[in-house]
Amino acid sequence: MKTVSILFRFLALSLLLAVGFSVAPEAEARRQNLRLTTLAPKDSSFDKSLKRMGQEWRKATRNQVNLIVFAGGVQGGETAMIDRMRVNQTQAALITGVGLAEIDPAVAGLQQIPMMFHTLDELAHVVETLSPMLEKRIRDKGFVVLTWIDTGWVRIFSKQLLETPADMERGKLFTWAGDTKQTDLLKRLGFRPVPIDSTDITSSLQTGLIDIVPMPPFYALASQSYKSAPHMLDIRYTPLVGAVIVSAPVWDRISPENQAAMKEIARRVGKEMTQAGREENESAIRVMREKFGLKVRESDESVIAAWEKKSEEAYSIIRDTTVPAEIFDEVVRLLAAYRAGE
Repeated sequence: MKTVSILFRFLALSLLLAVGFSVAPEAEARRQNLRLTTLAPKDSSFDKSLKRMGQEWRKATRNQVNLIVFAGGVQGGETAMIDRMRVNQTQAALITGVGLAEIDPAVAGLQQIPMMFHTLDELAHVVETLSPMLEKRIRDKGFVVLTWIDTGWVRIFSKQLLETPADMERGKLFTWAGDTKQTDLLKRLGFRPVPIDSTDITSSLQTGLIDIVPMPPFYALASQSYKSAPHMLDIRYTPLVGAVIVSAPVWDRISPENQAAMKEIARRVGKEMTQAGREENESAIRVMREKFGLKVRESDESVIAAWEKKSEEAYSIIRDTTVPAEIFDEVVRLLAAYRAGE
C-alpha cells in the first residue's frame, strides 16, 4: 500500500512537471515585451502615465503584454528611436510631431507651422479632424498610432533677452538634428540654425554652441536648461504635439481582443497626459520664475504682430517644403472654418 502511495505521488508530480513544461513555453510565446522610449523626462507626469498605462495593459491582457518604459532620452533622440523600432530593438515610443514627421511629413502640419494656432481648442479640432488620415499614412509606413497628445505651447528660451525675430536672427538657434528641411528653411529666413540632437540641448547651451531654444517649459525645468537660458519669450510659438506609436509588425502579433483593450486604455491615458502636460507646462513657468529667477518677456500686441509677420513670410516656403501642400491648405481651411463657427 505504501509502495502504491509513493508511486501515485511520483506519477502525480511527473504529470504536474509535464504540464508545467508544456504550458510555460506556450504562455511565454504569447507574451509580448514592448520596450517604449521617449524624450519625456524620467519621473515626469508623462513617464508616470506611460508606466501606469503599462500596468493597465498587463492587467487587461492577462499578463500577455508587458510594457517597459525608457524615459529621458536614454535610447537617443527621436531619429534613433524610430530607427530602433524599425529593427525591433524597441517596439514603441512616445514621440513629438518632429519625430512623427520623419515617418510621414503630413504630421508637420500639426507642429511645424509657427504662429498658426491661436488656441489649444483650435489644435484639438484640427487633430481630431486629421487624425484618421494621418494614422493611415503612418500605418502605411509601418507604425500604429495608439493615442495623440499635446503638452500646450512651446516657448522660446534664450541666453539674452529676446523679443523679436530680428533678435533671433542674431543668435545661434537650436534645430533638430536630421531635420534638413527645417534647417534649410531657417537659413532661408535669415536665422542661424545649429542642428543638434535634442538630448544635447543642455550641454550645448552650457558650451555656447547654441543660445536660443524653442522648447516646452516643463522640459526647460526638468533638464535645468533655464540655468543657461534664463530668458523666456512668452508667445504661443507652436504647440508641442506627440503620439504613442507601436511597430506595426509587433502590433499585428497581438490578438484583436487585446489590441482593442490596449487602444482604449491608451486613448484614455492620452487624454489624461494632455491635460497633465498642459498644466505641468504652465506650472513649470511659475516655478522657474518664482524660485529660480527666470526672466519672462510677456507678449503684447507689438511682439505678437512681429512674430506673426515673420511667420507669414515663411508660410510660402513651409508649404510643400516642410509641410505637404495639401496638408498645409487643409489646416488653413479647417482653422478658418472653426474660427467662423462653421
